[in-house]
Order: sequence, then structure tokens, then C-alpha cells
Amino acid sequence: MNDVPVVIAGGGPVGMTLALELGRRNVPCLLLEETDRSPAVPRASSFSARSMEHFRKLGIAGRIRSTGLPADYPTDVSYRTRICGPELHRIALPSSARILAAAGSGHGGPTAEPQHRISQLYVEPILLERSADFPHVRIERGSRLDGFEETDRGVRAFVRSTTTGKTWTVSADRLVGCDGSGSTVRKSLGIALTGDETVLQAVTAYYRAPELADLVSPPAWMTWSVNGDVLCVTVAVDGNDRWLIHAFYPAGTDTTGIDPGSLLTQAIGHRTPHEVLGVERWTGRRLVAERYCSERVFLAGDSAHLWVPMAGMGMNIGIDEAMHLAWMLAAVHEGWAGPDLLAAYDAERRPVAEAVSGFATGIGKGLLHLVSAEVNEEDNAAGIASRQRLGREVAAADSGQFTPAGLSFGYHYYGSPLIAADRRPPEFTVAEYQPSITAGARLPHLVLEDGIPIYDRLGRDFTLLRIGDQAPDPEPIVRAATTCGLPLQVLELLSSLAVERYRSSLLLIRPDQYVAWHGSAVPDSLRALIDRVRGAGWVQPLGA
Repeated sequence: MNDVPVVIAGGGPVGMTLALELGRRNVPCLLLEETDRSPAVPRASSFSARSMEHFRKLGIAGRIRSTGLPADYPTDVSYRTRICGPELHRIALPSSARILAAAGSGHGGPTAEPQHRISQLYVEPILLERSADFPHVRIERGSRLDGFEETDRGVRAFVRSTTTGKTWTVSADRLVGCDGSGSTVRKSLGIALTGDETVLQAVTAYYRAPELADLVSPPAWMTWSVNGDVLCVTVAVDGNDRWLIHAFYPAGTDTTGIDPGSLLTQAIGHRTPHEVLGVERWTGRRLVAERYCSERVFLAGDSAHLWVPMAGMGMNIGIDEAMHLAWMLAAVHEGWAGPDLLAAYDAERRPVAEAVSGFATGIGKGLLHLVSAEVNEEDNAAGIASRQRLGREVAAADSGQFTPAGLSFGYHYYGSPLIAADRRPPEFTVAEYQPSITAGARLPHLVLEDGIPIYDRLGRDFTLLRIGDQAPDPEPIVRAATTCGLPLQVLELLSSLAVERYRSSLLLIRPDQYVAWHGSAVPDSLRALIDRVRGAGWVQPLGA
């Protein structure tokens, strides 16, 4: 018998999310994280609505929303020549308190958990603290994965203490690499990253600057500086004295000589007292792993894909991958998964990364041309006209990045071997999302008559929605699921609002809130349907 069902390499937001969801599902796991502290430069600053939906399921969404920026802090995005210079364009966005109030009223858009602006600096401790509530989650900080051997019985993980150098071996059924861009797991599998090696160069610097809040006026969560010296964005971390700057340069630029103090001056327009807390120099890429798994080893997050961090979707897609993989690993652990369930992880998730990376890279390239833009900062008619033109260019280049409903909810699993699809779900863009009950799409959000969001009523595993009082008896589907060991909960929705929203009598919803099948009648080949959704084969036709 192996020591543990799942070993996770990497304790960032992706690895921690995977561990928490496995813990919530009572699947024992061991997480290895080589450091005992948060990163010196907290690069991520925004968690998507989809990530917040996952955090709600994990019981930490409220805690996350109460941390970081003050609740009434505006999340506006301002584009200026410099922080103390003229404004070119502004995207007015509400504070987190206003966003959440709208969502709670039932009129907040496609989710009960809108996106939230918060640095990963504040989220990682919450994830770690929550792990203590799950006895099946074991975390070894200061331990790194040096390598592994994969056999037909499991995985032997070779672990080393980063403080003492002591080594030991852990045997597991499965290994998941959430170990970042230099992934030991990916390299050991011999999996290549394919795509564009270099899209742009960047410098990220983290500051304590006590007077900067008074200079960002009117207040904004993000302030872009577009001038002849630099193209960068200054991000409010705590709404007080902590700030993050991302500066972007054309591919091939040598950034080793860029001084973070000078960078801050270029962004603001003059010097201000500050302390540099950390700095990173990095390359923006568009790379996706050629495959996401072997038989027993899997990739998630930056170990599987790297792209320009526009729209904040690199980490957020990784969090979604972690939740996706967790329910599949739990199904195998509990014994109801078919032999092909885990293989579908690659089939479903890699196309998502390819699509989202294309959108993010397009935004990055669109903004990068502003590096060479002529910026007239003079206070005269020519300067005003020049900046108005530049403002229009900025608005066109960055449209949709900060309200990315399409990237959060629009991607789908059409073509997956686990989906009984009758047609392709609607296509999506960065900002555009069209709710759909088509198999392979995310179940559209609905606030029920008692004020509870539909996702809060779904079962932990599969849920069969019976819509309207004329819907067929679900008992034959329940019996077929029971025969195969598939955990299935039935939820009856009788309101006219549910009938209008879902427009189908029966909907089979997966553990990740995606539609696996829908229909107006019980299908003839029930065993074929149940086997399909649990990854156990789909030779027989599904019938009407």
C-alpha cells in the first residue's frame, strides 16, 4: 500500500487549492513546498470570479473578501502619462463592497461571487490556515521534490529538506506538479512547452511608499504610466503604503540595468520616499505543455502553461485546473471513476489554456506598441490633442481585460469524451459570455426563490436537476447511477424562473458545475450515459 493517495509538489495558490479540495473530499494528500514563506514579490493581484466561486466552495470566499484592500477602495483603472501627469483614459469600476452588494441582490451578473482585487500576499496565508481544518491534508514546508519514479503501481517521490539536506522517499498513487515555470515534474516527464518563447520583457518591483497614496488622485487600484520613458502599471496592494509596479519592454530588452528606484520615479513623474521590498526580472511568454499528464502524474498552473499575465488569468486558470483535477482524483480514490476519467483532464484543460493564452497574449501585444508611442506631456493644445489620441488607442488596446466574464465562464468542454454534447456551446471572447445549458458549458448562475444561489444547492459530486413539475421521473437515472457507484443527488426546481433559465427538463451537472448532459426525456441507454460521464466508455449510443 502506498503512503498517501496524492503528493502535490508546490505550495502556491494552485497547489494549496488542490490540497484543500482534496481535503474537503476526504482524500489524503501530502503537499511539498520548498520555502517556508510567501514570495518576496507577490505578482498576482486579482482573483477571477471563477476562482472566487471555488473559494466559496472551500469556505473561504468571505475571509478573502475581508482582507487586502479596504472594502470601499475603488477598483478603477487609470491611464496617465505619469501618476502625477494628465489622465489619458479611465475605466471606472466599483469597490468590492459595491460589487458584492450587487451580487447579493441577485442582480450582480453571472455569478454570486464576482472577481476580487486582492494580492496573493494576503490569500496564501488564508489557504494555509484553512488547510488545518482538513485532517487529510498534510503540508511539509521546507521540503522539495528532487525527482520521482513512475510505475504501474504508483509513484515514488524523492524528497529533500531545504534546511537540513535530509532525504526520504514517499510512495503515492498519483503525483501532481504545481511547481511553477521551472517545474521538476514537467521536466522529469520530458514534456516540452510549445509556443512563443518571448513575447516581452518585464520588471516587477514591490515597494513601501508612504506618500504614494496621496499622489494617486483620484484613487485607482491600477494606474498605468504611458510616457517616453516607460510603460508600466502601478498596483495598490493594501490601499496604504504597499505598491507593486509591473514595467513592460519589447522582447529582447536587457532589463538587468533597470533600477527599481528610477522605475518608480519614471512612473510617478518625480521622486518620492520609498523602500524597495523586492524585484523580479522576467520574460513574458506564450507556452503551453504539449501534454498535461502521464498515467499517474499531472501538471497544473505554471508548470503546465506560461503566458503574459494580462487579465490575471495565469494563476486563475491554474486554480480552476486544481479544482477540476481534484474531483477526478477523488473519483478514482472513491472507486467510481472509469479507467479513462483522468486521461480526460488533458483533453478538457489543455484547449482552455491554449485559448486563454491567446487572448492574454493579444492584450499584451496590443499594449506593448504603446512603448514606442509619441507622448506629448506639454500643457498646450498640441499636447492635449496628442493625449486624446493616445487615450483612444489605450482604450482600444485594453478593452475587456478588467471585466473578463468570457475568460471566467465562457470556456467549455465541447469534444470531451466525458460530455454527452448535442451541439457546440457559444464561443466566447475576453469580456463576452453567453450563458448556455449546452452540454460542456458551465451551468448558468441562478438565485433561487429563497435567495440561495444554485451552486450552494448542488451536491458535492454529480447533481441531476429536475426542472418544472412536468419533468420526467428521475428515478431511472438514479438507479443507473447507483448501479455504477456514481454519487448523484437530485435537486428539483419548480419555479418559473428556473424553467425559463434552464429550458430543459433534466440537466446532469458534474462536480465542477459543468453540464454533462441535458434532455427532455430519460435517455434509452442510461448505462451508456453514466459510463460516459464517469470515464468508463461510451460505445453504445445514448438514445433520445
